[in-house]
Amino acid sequence: MFQLIKSLNYWKGRRGYKPEAIVIHITDGDRKSVINWFLTPASQVSAHYLICKDGDIIKFVEEKDIAWHCGIIKNPKWDLLKNRVNPNYYTIGLEFEGFNHDQLTLVQLLAGAWLLFKISASWGIALDLEHVIPHNWINGSKDCPGQGVNLGYLIRLAKILKNN
Repeated sequence: MFQLIKSLNYWKGRRGYKPEAIVIHITDGDRKSVINWFLTPASQVSAHYLICKDGDIIKFVEEKDIAWHCGIIKNPKWDLLKNRVNPNYYTIGLEFEGFNHDQLTLVQLLAGAWLLFKISASWGIALDLEHVIPHNWINGSKDCPGQGVNLGYLIRLAKILKNN
């Protein structure tokens, strides 16, 4: 269920910040293409985790380190965005395998909710729509994570795990 594949696309440490939010992405590709992309230094892209369609979770970057998942800030909608601070410094990036029109599979949804619960418990991140956000709240030109990822439902499932 859990596999470590180290990406080289990250910065060590958090530069004085700690994770305060979790950014949700959709890969717009399959597991194999994401692994290849995250392992290619020239891509300059990574995320902390990939949640695969079969429920497998792949870790690419340690949570104590900075993954390169937020990209350029463009037309942001996130109220907690820090002025002149790269959001990668204080967020954790979760990628869901699929395309922006795909619905998450049941096991993918459950694995994602479990991972949200674990990350929120580790870092004291609130399970709400201010702290678990879609990527397009940082870069409004992207349709990420797309129509198939219902963040409200994902957060509710994570809260159920937290309360049990």
